[in-house]
Amino acid sequence: MNAIPVCSNSAFEVYTNACRTSPMLEHRDKPSTGISLYRWDLKPIKEVRIPRNGEVTVAVHLGGDSRVRVFTENGISEQYSRPGDITLVPSGQPIKYLIDGSVDFATIHFPASAANIFGKNFGDDLLKLRHCLFAVRDDYVIASVKSLFNLVNSPSLLSKRSARSALESLSWHLLRRVSEEAFEPVLLPDQSSGMPSRNEARRFSMVVAEIQLRLDQQLKIGDLADVAGMGRTAFCEQFTKYFGKSPHRYIVEQRISKAKQLLRESSFNITDIAYELGFSSASHFSASFKSTTGMTPREFQLNQKLGA
Repeated sequence: MNAIPVCSNSAFEVYTNACRTSPMLEHRDKPSTGISLYRWDLKPIKEVRIPRNGEVTVAVHLGGDSRVRVFTENGISEQYSRPGDITLVPSGQPIKYLIDGSVDFATIHFPASAANIFGKNFGDDLLKLRHCLFAVRDDYVIASVKSLFNLVNSPSLLSKRSARSALESLSWHLLRRVSEEAFEPVLLPDQSSGMPSRNEARRFSMVVAEIQLRLDQQLKIGDLADVAGMGRTAFCEQFTKYFGKSPHRYIVEQRISKAKQLLRESSFNITDIAYELGFSSASHFSASFKSTTGMTPREFQLNQKLGA
């Protein structure tokens, strides 16, 4: 198996590009450890895709949107991250968030050199984290990060030394929590671009079931994307690749297929069928039917009677 390439950009560059903003505050520990802390004010944006990079990241949810979710291998997470939660992301793991509003959050980044803060025989459970731990409640981390913000803003030497000590204590606390507590990991897509191919059949079978259930309604692509656990653009791309046609074309064809079935039953007239299948009018239905089958609904119905 080929090794997964790690993005050469630093965590700082990755998050700055993904969040489309510069951090409000930043603090870097001594070069010997390389640990860095940033505070971000994320404006309302539906999706935030964080590419893989070479550092373990702890995202600290301080305030703002209380319904942040992530895209997992099986779709959008049922669990939410709320203010007061932290998320630990392994090195080399991309992650994509679904966000409904603005978010105040911090990120703490641990490169491989952070092992120097723990010593030779410690640190692997955190620095070689295997799976994402999403939305873990941790009051100590929240309080420590807020305290670090105050210390970093102070120019005094004592504050700088206190910040160093606080960051070290925070690092040991995170290591202890990962090592000693059994958290349920969240399995994230591991592809470097797009959505994962794994479980595609399951994803799209759910979408197809939703389409069949709501053929009589005005289906929105965004709603179907949510069922699949994807963003709208990624959903359209992956759906088209999977089925060989766009979601809109697929829906139309499913409606026409159902229309053929109803047209074979003499108790249904064309106007009834049009509204039964969610078309805006009988003329819209007729135009869609002809573009798909090469004949109008009435011609199809007549052919069925003649063939009988």
